[in-house]
Amino acid sequence: MKAERAKEILVELLKIPSPSGQEDRLALHIMEFLHRLDYDVHIESDGKVIDLVVNPEAELFFEVHMDTIDVRAEPFVRGNIVYGTGASDVKGGLASVLLMLESLKKDKQDLNVGVVFVSDEEKEGMGSALFMERYKPKMAIVIEPTDLEVHIAHAGNIEAYFEVDGKEAHGACPESGINAIDQAYKMIEELKALEPFKQKGKYFDAYIGLQELICENPYYLIPALCKGRFEARLLPNQEVEDVLDLMEPILDEYTLRYEYTEIWDGYELDESEEIVQLAKKAMEEVDLEDFGGMRSWTDAINFMYNGTKTIVFGPGNLDISHTKGERIDVRDVVKASEFLRKVNEIYGRS
Repeated sequence: MKAERAKEILVELLKIPSPSGQEDRLALHIMEFLHRLDYDVHIESDGKVIDLVVNPEAELFFEVHMDTIDVRAEPFVRGNIVYGTGASDVKGGLASVLLMLESLKKDKQDLNVGVVFVSDEEKEGMGSALFMERYKPKMAIVIEPTDLEVHIAHAGNIEAYFEVDGKEAHGACPESGINAIDQAYKMIEELKALEPFKQKGKYFDAYIGLQELICENPYYLIPALCKGRFEARLLPNQEVEDVLDLMEPILDEYTLRYEYTEIWDGYELDESEEIVQLAKKAMEEVDLEDFGGMRSWTDAINFMYNGTKTIVFGPGNLDISHTKGERIDVRDVVKASEFLRKVNEIYGRS
């Protein structure tokens, strides 16, 4: 029964496209859902993004984003599996929050935590930044696809766009030119050989690699210019500035120019932190076991930078998020809802 209700809620969410910057229709749907349950909804906006806040005075918040990437796959259902862009990242998690709020009203239970639905997570994180400007909760759970693991650690990150130059020559005369694509690969290999990217971690390993490479070459030439983007994933204990000091001599050697688009330090919470202890008690009561670490940027970074102790949790699988095969098992949506409800209950008793 709960799985069917979770499926209904999720499919309705997926029917409303909400790429970053186009969250208004989904925000209205969520507001109407919450008003039917008699929750007060506070709207926060700076003219660019919109956030919906429930129980704004709370010191513990559940946070979930409303936006997705651009739609790559339309929703459809096969048994307990719901497919479509956003199913895993993060409308499955959004459905788990709404299911929790609905179940609390049905059972006449209090909402002891705050809930915020934010915009723009997939692009610039402006929604969570706006929320943190106006609210300063003590603790938070950011909803993201974690396979129902409670992530108490978070990767750091360096992302940059670059241009690498070479020297044109006829395509049959590689000895006379300098191949910009070859240079880009040499650069990445030298970066990969740096000590920070050889390190293994408790939850994931450090990594650097190309995510985009563009080279237009319509004239059968040795290419003289290519552009690209690389991303580096850092361990929670690695300092971004230390890694940049090692990377930049290589970038200076190979590139015409480069520009960092994302830089942040990761973190790992001690298991003695209150939010971790709350989560641990809830995990025991709903039969969840594993702590883990988040590999991707999430709004948790904005929360932690502003002093809010934050864990990441949710249904769905990060590996298949953003892909054309994105999907989620609604039974995991129900399980996530039960976990969040249990955190709400335990926190209310504390």
